[in-house]
Amino acid sequence: MEQFKKLNNIVGILIGIFATIVYALTMESSASFWDCGEFISSAQKMQVVHPPGAPLFLMIGRMFTLLPDFLNKPEYISVSVNFMSALSSGLAMMFLFWITTYMARKILYRNDVNYTKTGTFLMIGAGVIAGLTGTFLDTVWFSAVEAEVYSLSLLFTAVVFWSICKWETIANEPYADRWLLFIAFLMGCSIFVHWLNMLTIPAIGLTYYFKRYDPPKLSGIIITLILSLVFLLFILNVVITGIVGTMAKIEIAMVNSFGLPFNSGLIFSILVLLALIAGGLFFTKKSNRPVVFNLILAFIFLLVGFSTIATVPIRSNAGTSIDMNSPRDLVSLASYLNREQYGSRPLATGYYYTDKPTGVNYTGYRYQKNPTKGKYDIVGKKFDYEYKGSKSKLFPRIHSSDHASLYERWLGLRKGQKPSGVDNIKFFIMYQINHMYIRYFMWNFVGRQTDQQGTVDMKFGNWISGAPSFLENPRAPDQANLPDHFANHPYRNTFYYLPFLLGLLGLVFQFMNDKRRFFIMMMLFLMTGVALTVYGNSPPIEPRERDYIFAASFWAFSVWVGLGMIALYSFISKFLKDTPGVGASFVLCLIVPILMGAKGWHEHDRSDRYTALAFASNYLNSCAENAIIFTQGDNDTYPLWYAQEVENVRTDVHVVNLSLLGVDWYINQKRNKVNDADPVPMTLTKEAIYGSNRDMVVFNENTQIAPAGKHISLQNIMKFIGDDKNQRTTVSGNDKMSYFPTKTFSLPVDKQKVLANGTVAPEDADLVVDKMEWTMPKRTLLKNDLMILDIIAANNWERPIYFAVSVDDRSYMGLQKYFQLEGLAYRLVPIENKAKNRNSPFFGRVNTNIMGKNLMEKFKFGNMDKEGVYLNTDITRMASNFRSNYMHLAESYLEEGKKDKAIEVMDKCISGIPNHNNPFNLFTYRMPLIYYQAGANEKANEVAEIIVNNLVQEVDYYENMNSSAHKKAFKGASEQYKQVIGVIIDAANRAGETEFSNKMAEKLKVVL
Repeated sequence: MEQFKKLNNIVGILIGIFATIVYALTMESSASFWDCGEFISSAQKMQVVHPPGAPLFLMIGRMFTLLPDFLNKPEYISVSVNFMSALSSGLAMMFLFWITTYMARKILYRNDVNYTKTGTFLMIGAGVIAGLTGTFLDTVWFSAVEAEVYSLSLLFTAVVFWSICKWETIANEPYADRWLLFIAFLMGCSIFVHWLNMLTIPAIGLTYYFKRYDPPKLSGIIITLILSLVFLLFILNVVITGIVGTMAKIEIAMVNSFGLPFNSGLIFSILVLLALIAGGLFFTKKSNRPVVFNLILAFIFLLVGFSTIATVPIRSNAGTSIDMNSPRDLVSLASYLNREQYGSRPLATGYYYTDKPTGVNYTGYRYQKNPTKGKYDIVGKKFDYEYKGSKSKLFPRIHSSDHASLYERWLGLRKGQKPSGVDNIKFFIMYQINHMYIRYFMWNFVGRQTDQQGTVDMKFGNWISGAPSFLENPRAPDQANLPDHFANHPYRNTFYYLPFLLGLLGLVFQFMNDKRRFFIMMMLFLMTGVALTVYGNSPPIEPRERDYIFAASFWAFSVWVGLGMIALYSFISKFLKDTPGVGASFVLCLIVPILMGAKGWHEHDRSDRYTALAFASNYLNSCAENAIIFTQGDNDTYPLWYAQEVENVRTDVHVVNLSLLGVDWYINQKRNKVNDADPVPMTLTKEAIYGSNRDMVVFNENTQIAPAGKHISLQNIMKFIGDDKNQRTTVSGNDKMSYFPTKTFSLPVDKQKVLANGTVAPEDADLVVDKMEWTMPKRTLLKNDLMILDIIAANNWERPIYFAVSVDDRSYMGLQKYFQLEGLAYRLVPIENKAKNRNSPFFGRVNTNIMGKNLMEKFKFGNMDKEGVYLNTDITRMASNFRSNYMHLAESYLEEGKKDKAIEVMDKCISGIPNHNNPFNLFTYRMPLIYYQAGANEKANEVAEIIVNNLVQEVDYYENMNSSAHKKAFKGASEQYKQVIGVIIDAANRAGETEFSNKMAEKLKVVL
């Protein structure tokens, strides 16, 4: 046994080292997209991330950034935080090994006795197979190479589950329950990495019950699971949000009702909590209630881990650049933890998307600290929608009124058709269980079609196995006759069901031989998978694929994959016993992780990739000095934060995120200087946008104030809206609302100023208008819309103002005709563009001097041109904006008669984003057309042939599908591709390339 323990420890550590090396070799060389830029920036400077926060993750991340910080190597800060994820995932594989060997030991040996050589090799082999399989899981690997919370969260889950296994081993020894207290501490800590760790509680409860109550009873199991769920809800609703929420209410009462100073309620609440804990410990100790005593101790350890939340208000009060929600006091901290800005989704009861709200029920007030008055002001009301005439439904899965058309498509309903209860359950099974969990599960253990997001038409994002095509239908489109860029797509992985079947074998084997631990493992697997799906209640589309939240579930299934080796040996041993049989079983099972690792390496290898930083730099370098740029989504904001906060790129540019500009805390942060960027000018005061003030401003025509047909100065409009005297009573009669009396706005232009400060180039002086005039396209302005206009009015042409090209055009406020494209951003200029916008999605004019300098001298590609660097769908989608920028610039040069310049621009575009890493497609058809117009026919033919070949292969694939449903789904794409091919052929003909055009036409004819 001692020999086994020694070998078990050594091999477990080696698995951890191996997994860490795999992740370190493949981790991103800089920041990644989505939340990673926010997390790296916040870890490096200890800032405040989006609710509910991750302060422990940031504190640990800060430790990893100390060395590059000390060496003054900011470019390595992202690598250091990425490595934290790699190390966390590697350690999670180490614990996966130990958990698997523990489960194997309990199958092979009921009691700890002297293990045979065969048994030892079986247990170690099972652990190795599980550890290596877990290492190469698609979902785990994805998070392990970037600075996100999910790897560290998985490590906490692994350590917690390993700890309950350790407790079970020594449960009858003195002081064994210290492991339970350790688990409580870990859970408290993990809350502020990610809440997913809480889902291990039912599995822990079952472990405790099976150990303490022998033989187990069905009633006992049911009671244990109920108590476990109660405890889970206790942590979620009492510990995480309830304690701080209650303290906040006491704070408001003591300050507002009793006139006490701020933080009186906090101090009082802490004293009461400490008194209750001390009293509980004293009473249970005196009355000899060890179980209750230990529960109180566990609660204390839970709170000790939870205490990391204190860093959030501490750092918020320090005025950090990133200060999401600005939780500077107990009241705002309670709102932060409750994630109030995100709203909620129904769980047990609620309404369908077709049920229309008829009113609201006010449930409370929103408060905000007012240091001047020494009290908490009421700044808004909390409410729930009221549905008179509609009955509340049980288990509402089709709840989001914003996604009516998608629900109808998923369910096959006619437009406006009311869904039934059967439809509700159908959506739950078909979409939430199958599409949002089983599909992800199969990606990891069977295979994956591409990394493109799966949608209702099931074109992409499916799981595939590598089996003959007819076995994949109708789940996935035909897998025969695939276009080259589909067949050779790096994320096209097929495992031929081998990992899944081996795991299924291990699952059945454990059930047959150790039912107790089978149910424990199954509970862990289901709670971190299916139960999470139920709790999340996803609408019919998410911003991106959400498989990363199920990492622990797939990690748990890897235990069964490991146990599958023992199951296989039980069969092989009939023919080949002892060490040779173990060796044969191990080698056969080793095929599984080798297959997963070999097929998954390329798409998970992000080494030498710098695209997020490159994109961020290009956004910032599209702007003139001391500019203000409006951004919108995560991927055009968080990378910019990283570039500025960590790598000091263009810190003079003030980034204004429109998704956050609708709340007063963010608006007021923009009034301050950020790094080297000056404050954002505004005319509306803090009081005017305080709390819910002017959350919505409506159009209410008033010709006495604003005569019809007359354009009113934007400054006067903002002054009118900002004056409380001009508010009108709402329909309900209980509140007042600001309004704007006209939709025809104007903005005066000081011609000398805009020429002097570079807003307008000297050669464009004659194009400057005396005043900008436009019509507001919206009848309702939300607060973020209002603030866009206010910033423009207050700026009065002092500083450059830009809109990122990725911003939704509904946020342009009707100003598109005054846009000037200078890169990845539009500059607001007092020059009216009267030309037709030919090439959507771009608007406005092009200043070829500025844009040419930006694109040809400043823009970076982040190794998108380097052979072997994998570009995922997010990158290729955003790279389309790059290509469109270059094509737009080249076309502008052609209009100016500068053909040589146009050719140079296209050469730069193609060399920077070549076909081999990002295949030319429908959206690149303008490339050869530009070359033809510029007289570079040879280059045009070269690019045209690549595009036509790519599109012809897709047309051939779509036109010859076996499934009529899929053929119909792809018909629109096929027709569009044929039209584009025709446009390219016509362009070649007009350029005199008859032989080439005939050749391309023949290629299309063959597939048709």
